[in-house]
Amino acid sequence: MRRIFIAAVLAVLVVAMPSAAWAAPTTQVIQGSVLRLVSVADWAAAGSLLPGQPVRWDVAVSAHAPDPGVVRIGISATGEARLLLDVSTCPQAWTDTECPGGATELRTGWSIPRDGVEVPLTEIADTETAYLRLAIFLDPSGGSGAGSTDVRVLAQGAGETVTVGSDGGLATTGLPPGTPWAVGVGAILVAWGAALVHSRRRLSVAEAGSAR
Repeated sequence: MRRIFIAAVLAVLVVAMPSAAWAAPTTQVIQGSVLRLVSVADWAAAGSLLPGQPVRWDVAVSAHAPDPGVVRIGISATGEARLLLDVSTCPQAWTDTECPGGATELRTGWSIPRDGVEVPLTEIADTETAYLRLAIFLDPSGGSGAGSTDVRVLAQGAGETVTVGSDGGLATTGLPPGTPWAVGVGAILVAWGAALVHSRRRLSVAEAGSAR
């Protein structure tokens, strides 16, 4: 009986253990004739979004243009999963937790439209570099159904457009927040019931033996 109960507790710990954020961030470089995007994100973690567990996405936008100009930066999304975004820009490369030069918030708690239409975020001179940081949340009011959404960052300038995106990697395929504990409690109840049945059978056998 004790072994069964310990096994159930271990099952709870395994199921309830949260996945690590930024477990394996990958870097992607998109180089155009003039524009350059450097994207860093953990898309593996993004494949199982949960409410309250955002995915962080850093995108550096820069240009090497022969003539002075402006680089316009925007964002778009398509898909079924409803997402909330916090978007900030930094004049320097972000550290792990903050912007050394002081961040500028562009969007906070923003429910991004999923119609594929580009939404302008900011613009910079082609001599500057914009360091974007996006925190992407699953919208808790979006229901529990599975689905995915592709978010793309776009840069336009010097007659070209360069984009980088999640390629549909932002998915709601993870378990709802209460599910791990529900599964764990269920495992304990099932194991406890099995232990009680086993104990009663042993007691019945013992009583039958003593009655002979």
